[in-house]
This record gives sequence, C-alpha cells and structure tokens, in this order.
Amino acid sequence: MCGTMCFTLGLVFLTGCDLLGLGPKKQEELKKQPEAAVVATAVVAPPIVTQSSPALPGPLPGNALVRIGSWTLTAEDFNNRLGLLKQQLPDFKENDANTKNAVLDELVRQQLLVKDAEDSDIGNTKEIKDAIEDFRKTLLVQELASRLTKQVAATEDDARAYYDANKDKFTEPVTWHVRQIVVGDEASAKGILVQILQGGDFAQIAQAQSKASNGTDGGKLKPFVTGKAPFDAMQIAISNLDAGGISGVFKGPEGYYIVKVDSKAGGTPKLFNDVKKDLVYGLTMQKQQAVILSHLRDLAEKNKPEYNKELIEQVVGKVNP
Repeated sequence: MCGTMCFTLGLVFLTGCDLLGLGPKKQEELKKQPEAAVVATAVVAPPIVTQSSPALPGPLPGNALVRIGSWTLTAEDFNNRLGLLKQQLPDFKENDANTKNAVLDELVRQQLLVKDAEDSDIGNTKEIKDAIEDFRKTLLVQELASRLTKQVAATEDDARAYYDANKDKFTEPVTWHVRQIVVGDEASAKGILVQILQGGDFAQIAQAQSKASNGTDGGKLKPFVTGKAPFDAMQIAISNLDAGGISGVFKGPEGYYIVKVDSKAGGTPKLFNDVKKDLVYGLTMQKQQAVILSHLRDLAEKNKPEYNKELIEQVVGKVNP
C-alpha cells in the first residue's frame, strides 16, 4: 500500500479503465481538448481523499503542489499517483508535462467537488456513512484474504494430476443421430428386426410400419448427447453401437423399439495443454478458498459467535436440515 493517497486512487480504477479520462486515446487528445471536456471527467470520478491536516494560515509548505482548505497534495503523493496510473495503464505517459498537468488539474477539480460536498454536510448522511463503512469492511476483508493466500497457488503438476484423474471431465460428449421403429407388440418387433438384418432399409420400414409420429420421417430422432436419450432404455441399447449399428428389440414408453445409429460424433478428450491454464487457475482458486475457510473455522472457534436462534428463525426463517 502506498498510503491513503495511493489507496484512494486505486479505488478510482474500480469505476473503469479510462481513469481521469487519460486512456491512451485521451492522452493524444489532451492538447486539443477544450477545458470543459477535461472538467467533465472530474464530475464522473469518485471523491479522492488524500493527506489532510488542520487548516493553518501561512505560506504553502515547500513540498506541497496545491492546498485546498485542509487538503494538501504533496509532490510525493502526486508522483505515487502517476506510478499507479502507469501500473494500470501501460501506455500512460507519466513523464509528459501535458499529461501530468491534466492529472493535477483533475485532482484539484475532484477535491473542489469533495470539499463542496463536505461543506454541504452530504458526508454526514446515514446513507453515505453506511456505504463508507460497508466499503471499509470490504477492503479489509479483501486485504486479509490477499495476505492469507499470497503464497497459495496451484502448479502445473497439480493440474496434470487432476487432468489424469478426471479425463472424463475433459471429453466432449458424444452426439448421437438415431432412428427408431416403434410397434405395439414384441413379436412384430422381432419380425421387423429380422427384415432389417436381412438387408431391409431401416428408414423405409420405419415409414411403413412404425407407429411413432416420426415414422413418416424414417424414424429420425432429434440429435442428442450421451445421457440425454429420450429414455434410459434407449441410451442403454445404443451405448455399445457404432455408426450403422442396429439394436435388439427392447421395451419403451410407446411399445417395442428397434433403433439404428446413423452416426455419432464427439467423445474426443481435450489435450492437457488446451486446458492447463484454466486448470491451474481453477485449482488455485480452490486452494485459496480452502485456506480462507480454514482460517474462518479457526476464527469462529476463537471468537465463538453467539446466535439468537429463536430471533433468527423469526427473521430469517426456519432452514431445513
């Protein structure tokens, strides 16, 4: 952390990448922009709080670039801000006098707005105080989590081990293109199966004899992936069939079925190198989450939160076990 000044500037980044209107394109336009255009960027930027001290009479301190009431921006503060901007915006011209002057003007304009808001007592409203407190808590939690997990990261070896143990998760599901024939009794179905095995055309027989609504379309079903067959018995019947394969007779919701696999595609596992980056990231998140949850358990044991169970049930509701 660079101190309150740097920290607060960092908050501005949360509102967007074009901080202070000084993204790469904006910097090239600084000399051409009318002053009103630069002022407009200050209006949309959030308040920035820097070093403050009681307002004192007398000359401007030697290290101060500007002072507005009790707010002072020192040369060190300003240079730290430029450094943060450079970190977030690689194309930021931190040594360009026009760019630096625009940043200085922007900070002054922001502070003028902040001072006006403070003088009007906006900062003392409950909504603002609550929002500031919530944000403070969020930042504290984020910083603590960052410190707890700073050295926690998955490695390529971790990713490889997970990949080898879970290859089925990295395999595209098989897409099946299937036709069916449905008749009312088993004997008829067996007779049709004999016709097909003797060389009969499956689609033509489906058109002539299937009672299913898709019989007129040669018994063609909509394509489906493994596990999403119209019913379980059909998935089992085709599970070991290749393209062109014919099932035996089996019972289903509308009668007795025979199915043919026209084609199937997919089922090829993704290569490790294609998923390595995502795996390392995901496993890192899991490890960091485990560290934080472990820390939370320790904190709960140490601080022992007290719960008003009856009131919680009234306010929150009864949770099913």
